[in-house]
Parts: sequence; C-alpha cells; structure tokens
Amino acid sequence: MSIGRKRQRILIFGEEPSARDAMRILLGSAGCECTVATNAQQTLATMEQKEYDAVVLDPQSSSSQAAEVISRINEFHPNLLERVVIIIDEDGDSQIKDLAERYSIPHVQRKFLMQQLWGSLEALFRSEAVFQDVTHVARLISDSLRDPLPAGVRGLHKGTRRLLYAAGSLRVDLLIEPEAGSSRLALAGQVLDSAKPDRKFDGIPVTLQGWKGPVAKATAEEFGEFHFDFSFESNVSLEIRIAETNCITVPLPVLERPSRDAAGYSSCSSR
Repeated sequence: MSIGRKRQRILIFGEEPSARDAMRILLGSAGCECTVATNAQQTLATMEQKEYDAVVLDPQSSSSQAAEVISRINEFHPNLLERVVIIIDEDGDSQIKDLAERYSIPHVQRKFLMQQLWGSLEALFRSEAVFQDVTHVARLISDSLRDPLPAGVRGLHKGTRRLLYAAGSLRVDLLIEPEAGSSRLALAGQVLDSAKPDRKFDGIPVTLQGWKGPVAKATAEEFGEFHFDFSFESNVSLEIRIAETNCITVPLPVLERPSRDAAGYSSCSSR
C-alpha cells in the first residue's frame, strides 16, 4: 500500500454478491484485508469480533439497514464513523443520500465505483495519518482557590478544591478532596462537550500521571465520570484519551498535602 505501515482492514456491507466481490477484489488489489457481510445483523456482529479501519456500505435500496448500521457505529464505535464510505445510486433511494448528508459520510456514485472507491478511502486514511497521536493541553479556566464561587453554589469544605479545564469545546470538571485522617486524596472528574451536550464519553481511558509515571488508571462511566483515590503527590496530571489518536493532557496545579483533620465531600454531588 502507498500509505500507512499496516494492512488496512475493510468491512464491506452489501446485499448484491457481484458488487461485494467487485469491491473486495478492488480493495484487495490495493493491499487491504477485506471482510464481507450481507446484512445489517451480520455487519454489526462482525464489528464486535474484530476492529476495522474502515467500513464500506452498499445498501442498494435498503436504507433502513444502512441507517441501523450507521446508528450503531455512531453509538458504539464513534471513531470509526469518520472512516465510513457509502455507495449511492444517482436515481436511487433519496433516504440513503439524506443519511450520508446527516452524518457527513463521504459517498461514491455506483457508476464511478471502480474509479473512486479506493481514492475516497485513501483520503480518509491519509487524513487520519496527518492527525495521528494529537495531544491537546487543556487550559485551566476556573480554580476554587482563586475564583469566587458563583451565586447559588454552596461552599467547599476545608482542603477541597474544584478545577475546571477547557480544550476546544471539551470541559474537564474536577473535584479534589482529602480523605480524613490520611495523606490520601480523592479525585472525582467528568468530561463534557459544551458543543454536544449529549455526547457520550463512557469507556474512555483516563490515566493519573505522577512524576515517576502512571499513578492510577480509570475508565469513564456513562456520563463521562471517573474517580481516583491516591497517595499524596504534589505534581500530578491527567491523560484523557478521547479517541485512538486524540489525547488531552490536564496539568493540575501544585497540590497541598492534606492535614490529618481534613474532611471533604464523599462525592462530586454538585454535578
């Protein structure tokens, strides 16, 4: 292959055997490893068994099956949605065209299939390679130690600190509190997207980094929430892997060692 260092895995969904075979042969000649599926259920089941670099959808006249596949990809494999190509017929089902526009999916007209399919996929892979392993450093926009609390927000217990970070439209809300009678700290956090309030972050990995390396690891829950309990370190940071090639680094301010009589909230209840 002319790009990338590994053989790209392509999942092809199509009801018409001759069209599936034509795409499999074309992409195979470009160095891709192709898997074919004949219906939506088989496509979704295959995606659970193996990771794919791209998906080609050839729904013919079955817009409902294409909608089901795209909806499931969007819900469970959102990073893969950026590497989906859909085949459309010039005079075919208008709902398929609407589906492609709604999810901003590149499409190839069937009459140009052999000339344009590989080029469309190659462009997606090239775009991904350009932005591979992008790391954003979040900026601190609010700190309860320096900023007055907004009206209506209850005060924090002694030793408890609330921090709010921003990276583009993403927000990382943190609450750090000492554990009574010990030198340990509890950190509760949540990842949100101010531009897409319904965006899900469940399952993304979050790493707490100390000066010697990783201190603890967690996985975000349904609403992007995560929790750490760790021995005091003055200099720590968070690494939040939003996507396979997109990481956010959250540098925390220098932390103070908890006093023996400190007590804080047991959870981030003000969310």
